Amino acid sequence: MAPIIEFKNITKRFGGTVALDHVSFSIEKGEIHCLCGENGAGKSTLINLCGGVFTPTEGQIFVNGQQENINSIKKSEKLGFSIVHQEIPLCLNMTIAHNIFLGSAEATKGWFLNEKHMNEKTRELLDLFNLKVEPTTLLGALSIAEQSIVQIAKAVYFKPEILILDEPTAALTNDQREVMFRVVRSLVKEQKTTVLYVSHRLEEVMELGDRLTVLKDGKYVTTKNVSDVTMDEIVTLMVGRKIERTEWDRSYVTNEELLSVKNLCNGKKFQNISFSLHKGEILGLAGFVGAGRTEVLSSIFGADKLDSGDVYIKGQKVKIRTPKDAIRQGISMIPENRRDDGLVTSMTIKQNAQLAVMDRISNRGFLNESRSVKMMEDMIAKYSIKVGGMNDMILTLSGGNQQKVVIAKWIGNDPQILFCDEPTRGIDVGAKSEVYEILKDIASQGIGILMVSSELPELLNLCDRIIVMHEGRITGEVTREEATEELITKYAAAI
Repeated sequence: MAPIIEFKNITKRFGGTVALDHVSFSIEKGEIHCLCGENGAGKSTLINLCGGVFTPTEGQIFVNGQQENINSIKKSEKLGFSIVHQEIPLCLNMTIAHNIFLGSAEATKGWFLNEKHMNEKTRELLDLFNLKVEPTTLLGALSIAEQSIVQIAKAVYFKPEILILDEPTAALTNDQREVMFRVVRSLVKEQKTTVLYVSHRLEEVMELGDRLTVLKDGKYVTTKNVSDVTMDEIVTLMVGRKIERTEWDRSYVTNEELLSVKNLCNGKKFQNISFSLHKGEILGLAGFVGAGRTEVLSSIFGADKLDSGDVYIKGQKVKIRTPKDAIRQGISMIPENRRDDGLVTSMTIKQNAQLAVMDRISNRGFLNESRSVKMMEDMIAKYSIKVGGMNDMILTLSGGNQQKVVIAKWIGNDPQILFCDEPTRGIDVGAKSEVYEILKDIASQGIGILMVSSELPELLNLCDRIIVMHEGRITGEVTREEATEELITKYAAAI
């Protein structure tokens, strides 16, 4: 029997850039096939070829043994593909139910929207994924994790023959991941759905996958049974080297206090939050989705309004009403949603990297081009940003390199304090190690880092201290020496 999908000598060029270079492999019906590789390996390009967003420059795609020209999203859906993209393509100003049924014939009854049917079916879907919100809730009111679950639920509802999941768990907690895994396994077992699964979390590959294919720099490397390889072997195949963590545990914390907050409250989001951050310290904020971690960062930064509480910078009480006030006080923030909040996607790499430092490269309102180019060259060298040209559009970069641009932009502002919200979300293991080194280097300069992460190993590797939250309150604090995944999870569950 022919494979359900077969790629033969697939090549895709964007101008002078070769995103895929004569890639050939196949996927069997009813298997969970994992696609592994660093950012820039060609995974997203391959997914977009299946989705009809791009067409190959060379090569053929076979579906159920038939060569297909997948030249539109409509053609992709007709062939049975359903794709959950890493960046969430949903409508924030519409309800969950309306997002689920957008474009579906089920959404209408005669000339009118079939609201009852949509809400009932959406309620069943939300229950399946243990998401405790109403179908009539606006999508924009949900967290990034909850929006991700809605996107996955939408793909699952329409029972695709081939389900492609691109970093589906990047924003999810361990509990939410387990629910999603259960649903995916059920689809494969009961409906013989074929799953192409992309994740930088190799433990997920080992737990969920049947086979895996590795791409590197747009080229095919190998296809193996998951049971025949170890995570270390996959990493070596992906990046061409072993990832060492020899210096991630070094500490630069001092006794000098940079930031102190006392009794911060913001409605139901969080209450009575008090902590301090020291010079050179990396302080982690742990907790499940909905614990209030991001809201604490946003409120201190002035992006959200505090009801009460005090903020001190180097012992001096300050009023921060807007992000501009925070920046003036020496605080920079790397947001959770890189694409929407950290970058201007219609701008070039250089324009994005220098948005926060325009006063340093301008004379009386006019850009000093030579100074701008020199600064960008220094950023590219310092942060190892892989670019074709600094005037290329920002979206030509891989996710890991986009994140380096966001970091470079805000460190170029010479902050005393850096807030990082999920700084490695959606980037590969090689890029993660580079970001870890960048954060450690930033701490070595005496900058205090307050970091939110849903990945406990990341917090354990990097942080000098970890504060744990549950439903808007601090439930525990642990030092590097005493921190374990089990202890942090207990505090996060308020046990």
